[in-house]
Amino acid sequence: MCGRYFLEPEMSDEEWARIVEALNRRPIPAGTKLAGEVFPTDVVPALAGGKAVAMRWGFTKPVGSGVVINARSETAAQKPMFRSAARCLIPAGGYFEWGREDRVKYALTGPSRTIYMAGLYRIEEPGEPARFVILTRAAAPSVAYIHDRMPVILDGDARRQWLNPGSSPAEVLKGAVGEVQSAPQ
Repeated sequence: MCGRYFLEPEMSDEEWARIVEALNRRPIPAGTKLAGEVFPTDVVPALAGGKAVAMRWGFTKPVGSGVVINARSETAAQKPMFRSAARCLIPAGGYFEWGREDRVKYALTGPSRTIYMAGLYRIEEPGEPARFVILTRAAAPSVAYIHDRMPVILDGDARRQWLNPGSSPAEVLKGAVGEVQSAPQ
């Protein structure tokens, strides 16, 4: 699962710099986070449709209150909530997870300073930021002792393919980054 993640000002990826620059060129929702710990319902940068946009984390639940923040990559295409959603990428410095046994908070990071998590988004209310969920998969062996799920992290060509609506989601997701590093916080 992914219940929180973080954005760092020193995320040095060229694409991250372009995302921030593109967001700063047009009005963005007040309170959009560009750094720090990100919580469900925060408005944050995302990539969709070939451009940087501000989106809110979490699909509104169809019944009751609260939001759905993650979708299992293995079954999302079959679920009514996600079936008509479009693809996006969520940039981050890494994500947080709490150990199953010890409840210690761990920061998990990828092979580069900026990771890109596969997501799905939809517009729920015209004039409001689109809403996204993060796709998850079985955890890599290196972090399975912390949690049994992790975000789908895409790198390089897999990122471009994910944003191409003509590509096969199942094929793109096979190219997900396998290993992440963990450190107690």
